[in-house]
Amino acid sequence: MSEGGSGKRRRGRRGRSRKKKKADAAQGDLLTPDEAAATSGGETGTPERETGETDAPDEGEAPESEVDAPEPEREAPESEQEESREPPASEEESREPPASEERSHRPHVSESPVESKPAAEDGGSLAEARRLVEAGRVQEAIGLYHALLERDPRNLKVHNNLGVLLDELGETEEAIRHLEQAAEIEPEGAEVLTNLALALMSLSRLDRAAEIVEKALLLDPETGSGRLAAGILSFRRGLYAQAETELHVVCQKEPDNGLAFYYRGEALNRIGRYEEAIEVMLEASNRIPNDARPHYTLGHLYDRMGRKDEAAEMYRKARDLQARAEAALR
Repeated sequence: MSEGGSGKRRRGRRGRSRKKKKADAAQGDLLTPDEAAATSGGETGTPERETGETDAPDEGEAPESEVDAPEPEREAPESEQEESREPPASEEESREPPASEERSHRPHVSESPVESKPAAEDGGSLAEARRLVEAGRVQEAIGLYHALLERDPRNLKVHNNLGVLLDELGETEEAIRHLEQAAEIEPEGAEVLTNLALALMSLSRLDRAAEIVEKALLLDPETGSGRLAAGILSFRRGLYAQAETELHVVCQKEPDNGLAFYYRGEALNRIGRYEEAIEVMLEASNRIPNDARPHYTLGHLYDRMGRKDEAAEMYRKARDLQARAEAALR
């Protein structure tokens, strides 16, 4: 290799480093899907076990896992693409319609030029929106984000945070619109790109999601969110063993990443490593305690293992968490 070629490669690395620093500075405190899952369910903490009869499935009827991945490389028909993130009130009920589907109205966002408030004031409003989410006042947070967009229609953080929150609530089409606008504002923001990819996966748009994940990893190979998205993409494609390997790395590097533990637990479940799946899913439930999904999958796993009392407890907790999440959205 000539000295000129080596110098050119060094300059390329420095250029990518400068672009990454610029993108990191622009993004700042972006809301991630993991944070949204951990906070948007309403009250914090784990509910105490209820007393009385269980509504768990009948003896011998093991329920399906909450996450139903599509067949490998198959795009689901449009009518089937919207998936549920929340468990049903009972095993006999359908798992398909998301709990938030009746709230899918899209508030108006002004496209006309408006004078932006000072950055410090918008920063305070962003912090307030996050506090509202953490307090379970999700609709108020959404209203505040839209008010911020009325003032500044090209606010990167607001588009990203609103998109992540809407995706968590099942309003995925609107979430994608905001995340696409965030990616247009900061096309080299790996965090924003991976948030967009995760939203696309929610609608089984796997080919486009794969392109965006690849771009995010090229921009920042070490980004935890990019590696998380790659693992979830493998899971969605039915490559469960590959997904487990990829997500195991994320869990090791980011031990507080609840979604990584959740999807790794689901992958272990799919490949029949049930005891490991239980251990990993318990870790997920500790990291995203307001998310009903880990508790519901734990109920499924305990049921499969014949541990009926523990299964009943987990189903009960999952229903309680879903009820709290729905109450927070009224």
